[in-house]
Amino acid sequence: MPTNFHNIVNGELRSGTKFHNGIDPSNKQLLWDVAQATEQDLDDAICSARKAFTLWSKNSWDERAALILATRDALLADKAEMAILLTKEGGKPVGFLPVLTFRSPGANRLG
Repeated sequence: MPTNFHNIVNGELRSGTKFHNGIDPSNKQLLWDVAQATEQDLDDAICSARKAFTLWSKNSWDERAALILATRDALLADKAEMAILLTKEGGKPVGFLPVLTFRSPGANRLG
């Protein structure tokens, strides 16, 4: 289980000098350290997003759909670990997570 998390800007991990502790709201247990983004991180993220949108908008609908489905598949490959992380962060029992998170449109779509 991760003990700290980074921000990702333009595909690069970014840490920081300031952190926030994740807290399980069901029992107030301290979880993991979360890096706080700096103003420079935000500026860089906006610049990166604008460049990414320019590239994204050149893709056809079929290419976009394929990329979205590949992203879905990557997320579902780590479904068990994500379930634990998200339920701890949200303070809900693990049994609730599949209904809340993995039932989005197309999540269970067959190839």
